[in-house]
This record gives sequence, structure tokens and C-alpha cells, in this order.
Amino acid sequence: MPFAVVTVVRSAKPTSAVVGSKALVYPNGQMFGFVGGHCTQSLVVSQALECIETGESRLLLITSDESQIRVNDGVTVMPMTCHSEGTVELFIEPKLPAPTLLVIGDSPIAKYLLTFGEHMNFNVKSLSLEQISKSEAPDVHLLKDKIQQILKPGSYVVIATMGVYDEESIRALAGIELSYAGLITSPKRKAKVLDWIKDQGLSAQFSSFISAPAGLDLGAVEPSEIAITILAEIIQYRRQKKRPAVKFEARITERNEAIDPVCHMVVDMDKTLFKTEYQGKEYGFCCPHCRQAFLKDPDSYVKEVNV
Repeated sequence: MPFAVVTVVRSAKPTSAVVGSKALVYPNGQMFGFVGGHCTQSLVVSQALECIETGESRLLLITSDESQIRVNDGVTVMPMTCHSEGTVELFIEPKLPAPTLLVIGDSPIAKYLLTFGEHMNFNVKSLSLEQISKSEAPDVHLLKDKIQQILKPGSYVVIATMGVYDEESIRALAGIELSYAGLITSPKRKAKVLDWIKDQGLSAQFSSFISAPAGLDLGAVEPSEIAITILAEIIQYRRQKKRPAVKFEARITERNEAIDPVCHMVVDMDKTLFKTEYQGKEYGFCCPHCRQAFLKDPDSYVKEVNV
């Protein structure tokens, strides 16, 4: 849980605050500790809550001496409301949990992102179809459930599947408030992915928010270098507050969907070119390889789907 530490760094009588005294302020407005009289508590709490919200520390000067009011020196100045008057200066420092960085995929770049991210105060999480599948056939529905469980408001996400299940990963992000979403892809494939996003009913805001290709353009070539450019971009967005966290909602659209019995990916039956009929039922596939595998042993796949 986030909280703020409030420390008295200076005081002038007759204030009751003592230098070095501390208090903790929580998001619900509760304060534990003593940093001054009851008349200043509401001021301290309101300022602490702002620090928790912004993630930035600040100096707060509460004074009845107008000569101490300074302008543009990084100090927030508020009038002392206690009848006893006096002056107290406090340092408010927010303590926030490490932001979540979810890396989706099992590519070399993904592995470097996990390694480097751990050294940069991120709560690093890794997720891939290969890791979570209960069988040899990947389960995209399970992937979506896992993504929804891991991500918290304000999380950072990098999709590093190298095109294997980019679309499924992107679709799972709908409805989650994110600070960053990056997709490792080529500029050519980016256009296809953005068209797919539009077709899925995700907003144009999502298309402009997602960073693709992910990372700053530093001329990186090696997987380790590319990972560094992505983390550099994340740092830029995080520290410069380039954009606020955004929640994306998908429009509900009627789609004739089916599950590929081989790889378990979602298939649009109205658009896929790879279909076959078996025992009076039509099956759709994401690619010709899955269709070919099904045709070699349809009974095993049909049995798995119906379990």
C-alpha cells in the first residue's frame, strides 16, 4: 500500500512540532504520528495525499510569518491556522510500491527486459503461452486470465512474442489502466497490427497510445540493446510523465469466433481461409500448419476440444 512519510525539518515556537518528529499518512487520509497541532493536520494530510498521487516529494512550510513566504524556491507555503501561530517546515516523501512491468513472450529481448528491469526498481513479471499452457496446445484464454490477474492500474507492458501471439496479448489489455504499452514489431507489421486493433473494436486512442515499434530509436541491433531502448522509453514516460495512465475499452462487436483445435487461438470464422469439416462440424484454423496437423489426426484434437 502506498503511503507518505512526513518529517519535521524546522520549527519555530510557539508551535508544538519538534524537529525530527515523523508521521505516516495513508491514501484513506489516516495519519499516524505527531508532526504538529490538530489545526495543521488537515493541511499536512491534504499535501501528503497529493504527494502520494503524483509520486513526488515536497517541502511544506506552514507559517504565520509573512516574511518567510518565498516564491518559486520549491517550497509549498501555507498559512498557519493555529491561534498559537508559529512556524513548522515539513518534508513529505511518498513511498510507492514498485510499478509492475509485465513482459509477455519468451523471446531473447523479453529475457533481457526481465534481467534489466529487476535492476530498475520494477516489479517484473513474465508471462508466455509456453509457460502457462497445461498441454502442448497453447491456451490463449488462460493467457488473458493471467494477464488480468497480474496487471494493476498504472502498470507497464511490453509485448515481446515476436509476432506469435501479439494480437491475443493486445486484446487482453482492454479494460486495464496502463501507463505504457509497447509492442516489439517491425514498422511494416505495425500497420497490420493497427488495422487489426481497429477491426477488434479497440479505440483509436489505443492505436495512438501503444508504442510500436517499442523503444527509443537509438540504432539498436542486438536483443540486449533493443531491451535497453525499450526500458529507456519507459523511463522517459515514467519520469517525464509524458502521458497519463489510460484505460482502454473494447466495443462489443458480434464476431463468428471459434477456437483453433490445434493451437487454441481465437479464429474469426468469417475471415479465416483455413477451414475444414469433420463429422458434420466446421473447424477453423489460424494458419495452414494447424489445419494440416488437424487433418493428420482429427480425433485427438476433437477429443481435446470436447473435454
